[in-house]
Amino acid sequence: MHIYATQDQLAKALATVSRVIMPQNNMPILAGIQLDARDNLLTLTATDLFTTLQSEIAAEVTEPGTIVLPASLLTELVQRIPTATLELGTEDSGAKAVIKYGKNRATLHGFGSERLPEFQALEGSLETVVIGSGIFTRLARELLFACAKDETRPILRGVSLTLDSGRLIFATTDGTRLSHTWVAVPEYRGGERSCVVPAKLVAESARLNAAEDAELTLGSNLVRIRTGSSVIVSRLLDGQYPDYQRVIPQEFVVQGRVRVSDFRGALERANLIAARDRTSSVRIRHQGGQLDISASAQEFGQTYESVEFDSHGQELDLLFNPVYLLEALKSLEGEEAVLEFSGVQSPLRIRDTENAQYSHVVLPLRQLV
Repeated sequence: MHIYATQDQLAKALATVSRVIMPQNNMPILAGIQLDARDNLLTLTATDLFTTLQSEIAAEVTEPGTIVLPASLLTELVQRIPTATLELGTEDSGAKAVIKYGKNRATLHGFGSERLPEFQALEGSLETVVIGSGIFTRLARELLFACAKDETRPILRGVSLTLDSGRLIFATTDGTRLSHTWVAVPEYRGGERSCVVPAKLVAESARLNAAEDAELTLGSNLVRIRTGSSVIVSRLLDGQYPDYQRVIPQEFVVQGRVRVSDFRGALERANLIAARDRTSSVRIRHQGGQLDISASAQEFGQTYESVEFDSHGQELDLLFNPVYLLEALKSLEGEEAVLEFSGVQSPLRIRDTENAQYSHVVLPLRQLV
């Protein structure tokens, strides 16, 4: 293998694919990035066996070949090369790579003849839709914070994805809160198809989809997202995702609009006290066109603030985890949020005034008792 490539393109591609590599794994080869050179293209591949990310760059290929090199070392080295172009070739039957830049050179030991597992083929009836540039960035902001963080229910660590008559619907939940959003895909007119994909797939797609449209293909075993010169393929998560539609409230006893910055500020200050109490809760009371937000912690103190709430409905008094509310508010685009309370023991729905497709549902703490 022998190629000439530009330093900036190679550094960018290495940084892109290396993100799927797990810091610790039981197979040393999974700490590597595979370089395949042929037809004046250099293809870089990395995988954690569940998700595989591949990126291509243009290169002058004088000798085709393949090598797997340590991802972290290769990425950091190329990022620090000062020349605009570099030369990369293999020696000792592909056991090591020599990188030349200007009058200088570095030698990296590879994984010998070992190779990364090949891409699995998508099986079953394939459905492909196009998602506009930047959409995955929005999806990541709206969805990923609500995924479960523990391993007790692995299915909740993923993102529910449903294709249904012109819409691509996403949802995440950890059992206490729920994020729900959708994207228009008018080219799809088929029946309902559902699956659960790893949260990592959405996070990495957000980085790849920032400036270019993405093509999403769903098979019975895998999902593939292709954008520009990169493609990410992931296995689907096994298991049944909860029927989240039944917990989204449709009737409300209080509805109103609040300025996001005012509500966030009051919650952040209340959380300084709440975080020091064993309950880690804030009290939110609705009365007379305002929300009263308070928190207390024995031996530390208390806070009490009121924010304007353009509302109608009955008086309410509830306890919430302030972190859950703050994370939901940070996911919004608009300056105002719509808050819809469905009762003392029932969920609160938060809607974005600038994005009608998105809503977030969170349970008050009293419902968890």
